[in-house]
Amino acid sequence: MKKSRPYIWYMLPGLIFYTAFMILPIFLTALISLTGFNGVNWDTLTWVGGDNYVKLFTDPSNSSVYWNALINNLKFIAVEYVIIIPIQLLVSYAFYRKIHFHNFLEGVFFLPYVFSAAVIGFFSTIVFNESFGMVNKVLMALGVSKVNLPVFYADTSHAFALMMGTGIWYSSVIGMMILLSNMKNIPADVMEAATVDGANEWKKFIHIILPDLGPGMINIIVLDAIWGITAFDLPYVLGGPYGRGGAIDFVNMMFYRTAFGSGAVSSVQTDYGLAAAIGTTTFVIILILTGILQSGLRRVKVWNE
Repeated sequence: MKKSRPYIWYMLPGLIFYTAFMILPIFLTALISLTGFNGVNWDTLTWVGGDNYVKLFTDPSNSSVYWNALINNLKFIAVEYVIIIPIQLLVSYAFYRKIHFHNFLEGVFFLPYVFSAAVIGFFSTIVFNESFGMVNKVLMALGVSKVNLPVFYADTSHAFALMMGTGIWYSSVIGMMILLSNMKNIPADVMEAATVDGANEWKKFIHIILPDLGPGMINIIVLDAIWGITAFDLPYVLGGPYGRGGAIDFVNMMFYRTAFGSGAVSSVQTDYGLAAAIGTTTFVIILILTGILQSGLRRVKVWNE
């Protein structure tokens, strides 16, 4: 007897929208990357094969910009792994143990979730503006002369560090929510038994809390990698179309400039084929990176043993 599968009808609308707005654009982008499409008239579509990829990786005017942007993406991911994830762990555990004023502090830490990265970036430019920023106003009130005031984002050597300082507050939220949710699922009697047995906070964290965070940590590590590779709105708001002379330029910013122009110079020529090659390359990098991370992390036997 044939089984009825009514759930298929519930899945169908979402599947149609996902295919139309996610799957098809990926294939269409890969196709456009092999053409000389001008982005307006399909009649102008000409087949160029892999020329756009050759142009991206061998033309010095493109390859130097691309590799600089990709290195910034990888630095972004490294900072997330080395600094942001430990912060997420410590803060989540502090909230889990209900430290003093934890309700107020949770509101402060989770506040960026209410706003977009663009809004957070805009606030950061106001706070650190070299002319009228709040930080420089405070420094002047403390007696620092105007000529000795820091220029913050205008100094390309400090732009990346400042952007990551803003990014730490913004990008920590999702990870903290995942970890805190995992911690709250740990049975209370397990923690009580550990306390009765004389375990201190450090031992409870290492031997009880941390082993149960395996699935959540895998999700955070993969999501951080994807967010690091696809970062756009925060560095674009803080660095403008060219990322402060390349100091905070990212791959998606190069893609945007190539496809739609910089918005700063009217004579800039757009190249949809090259932009599609950048987008397709980014997608392949994400697939490879997430595949390696998922495969490697699942082999770690420390968690849940």
